[in-house]
Amino acid sequence: MVGSRALLWIAAAGFVTGCVPVPPRVAERAEEECRAEARAEGFRQIETEASEVGFGDTVVVRMRARRGDREYRGTCTWDRDKRRARLDLERVEDRDDRFEARAREACREEAVDRGYEVRGTSDARRIGDSFRLTLDLRRRGRSYEGYCRYEDGEARLEIR
Repeated sequence: MVGSRALLWIAAAGFVTGCVPVPPRVAERAEEECRAEARAEGFRQIETEASEVGFGDTVVVRMRARRGDREYRGTCTWDRDKRRARLDLERVEDRDDRFEARAREACREEAVDRGYEVRGTSDARRIGDSFRLTLDLRRRGRSYEGYCRYEDGEARLEIR
């Protein structure tokens, strides 16, 4: 009969889960293949770190990369037998994206609170520590243009 401590040790060593140690040469090869796949997909500034354990014939590589001005993070799985790399990277939402979304929503809410229907918005422009955008507004059958400045967590709307 095997005790619970022995089972934990066996599982941690990979005997139960199928995990096997990855030799350094294999880890380097997995990183090379994943970087090559990422370059082929248009990524640049690629950082990789291969896992010390694999599952069967696969090695998981943690990755960070850039495409254009966007940062991506995720993994790449390299199948040693098939000699294929599969990327699974997602765009990292940066602070400006979240700030712009909050600015746009706050400006929309301010217009609605004043009784306007928001028909559309322009692209938000970052100026210093604020975002500015114009809104296409409508109220009682008339069209208006709104100019909104969002800073310090507050939307300031001017109607033209």
